[in-house]
Amino acid sequence: MSKRSSPPTVADVAELAGVGAITVSRVVNGSGVVSVEKGKRVRAAIKKLGYRPNQAARVLKGQRARMIGLIVPDLSDPFFGMCAAAVEKFAFERGYMTLIVASQRNTEIEKNEVDMMMGQNVAGLVIVPSLPNDRLKMLASSGIPIVALDRPLQGLIGDEVVVDNLGGARTAVEHLLWHGCKRIACIGYDKDFYSISQRILGYTSVLNAAGLKPDIYDEAWTADAVGRIVHSWHRAAHRPDALFSLNNVTTLRALQALREEGFHIPDGIAIVGFDDFPLAPLLLPPLTAVRQPAHVLGMQAVRLLFERIENPEGDQTQTGIKTVLPVEFIVRASCGCGTGIEAVRSWNEKPDSNATI
Repeated sequence: MSKRSSPPTVADVAELAGVGAITVSRVVNGSGVVSVEKGKRVRAAIKKLGYRPNQAARVLKGQRARMIGLIVPDLSDPFFGMCAAAVEKFAFERGYMTLIVASQRNTEIEKNEVDMMMGQNVAGLVIVPSLPNDRLKMLASSGIPIVALDRPLQGLIGDEVVVDNLGGARTAVEHLLWHGCKRIACIGYDKDFYSISQRILGYTSVLNAAGLKPDIYDEAWTADAVGRIVHSWHRAAHRPDALFSLNNVTTLRALQALREEGFHIPDGIAIVGFDDFPLAPLLLPPLTAVRQPAHVLGMQAVRLLFERIENPEGDQTQTGIKTVLPVEFIVRASCGCGTGIEAVRSWNEKPDSNATI
């Protein structure tokens, strides 16, 4: 069989599915009425042939592309990667492509990316926003729905999906106090953003209530910066006996630095991280962590976006919905609980303890 010399067309899809071209168009555009059985045949033919609608032609006609945008700070961060995977999967199942870009936490880069999204005439945007962005206001004013993920939109009324950062941080630090830790350091970056600032607030509020002094390192942007901080503790008169890390990237860097500097976990220093990750149970010792529902977070955000896309004439008074998802506290050994189930049960049966926050 000779290879196809040109991309598949609507006619090719129609022929394979045994339907008319109009039916294919209705399925692709999500317009008109198509029976369930014919819809399945058309989608199967599209998948088999690798058919892709001509998005450029749709844009020239003034139609919204069957595409959504997703802007995250950093795709190398496993948390944002899991959120992106959930968004892309949900959109694909509804016949939409997802244009994914990373802002590198840079407002100017983010503005350029929003401009590009507008040029592509995306149907909607999910974004982990940086600081206030006038381009987002332009996008919203053009009628394109926007949903903020992980952080609220500053200076703009819009839908947002976040997690209980404050409660998760409080639980983590309270657990270290429960172990008898008195000098708990907090390390990370992104302090100007909502999620991290809430975690820092949770940390400081617990220590202040206990009459202890916070010890915050909130400019630890790189592995070298984390290494220098950990190295300095050798010379400290009262070096930390515990560490609360603000995200999983910092946690991994801190674990590496602690081992390189000869600190023993948890006997020399206990550690709890905000963000769980697949390899955390396999570390030595396994990591105690606050687990964010990354997949659910992405799914909730994109589901809300599609509600706006598919119901553009809906009740606009409902715009600005804020969804706060609970987090879980996963007790392992790095905090000092050991690997025995009795230690875990002891914490979970603590009167004011709850595994889901």
